[in-house]
Amino acid sequence: MPSSITKRATERLFSALNRADELGGELRDYVQDKVLVDPRYVSARKKVAQLLGRSYESKEEATGRAQVRAATVAAVAATAPAPAAMARSNERTLGNPEVKAQIYGKKSCPWSGRAISLLERHKVDFDFVDLEEPEHEALIVRLASETRQHTVPYVYLRGHFIGGFNALSEVERLGQLEVALMSAKERQQAPAHQQQVQIVPRPNTDDVAPGEVARDDEQG
Repeated sequence: MPSSITKRATERLFSALNRADELGGELRDYVQDKVLVDPRYVSARKKVAQLLGRSYESKEEATGRAQVRAATVAAVAATAPAPAAMARSNERTLGNPEVKAQIYGKKSCPWSGRAISLLERHKVDFDFVDLEEPEHEALIVRLASETRQHTVPYVYLRGHFIGGFNALSEVERLGQLEVALMSAKERQQAPAHQQQVQIVPRPNTDDVAPGEVARDDEQG
């Protein structure tokens, strides 16, 4: 019986304290600004809540927890790259002027192999990116969009797209390969007749039928 009376008295006290929190006007402001942060009040609320099997968080505790959470979020946001920066970091530069030659092709494609052989015959250092590897497959759409070419290989000389194997072969036939492989600085220091050479891109814009793809693996 005494325990029942104690419980009812405790519940009434707890209800009264809750009611004090809800008072309006100046009294409410006073309670919130003064009483809610008073250690004696907080201690009493915690004891009452404990008797009722509940928990109580003081205004200072709630504010402190919110500040810690906000600081954590801000710290994570500060160290995380911006979406635009992330997008840029995931994008590979297709044409790199620091590299003499770049070939984006497929190891299974004979035309990619011919482009490689031509450069090797002239002892040209080059980078080869195999578009059949999973990590490079996403480049195919970008290459087709940026070059307007539908077949492999995609050949870049000193960062400039020239076309596929046929375009590379034509540059060689015209005696322009040496000029095409010059850096910007080397081009400025070259004889006048070499400075005037224009390397014209010749993208292969012919669509290849599925049967031809299977047979010739997208001729360049």
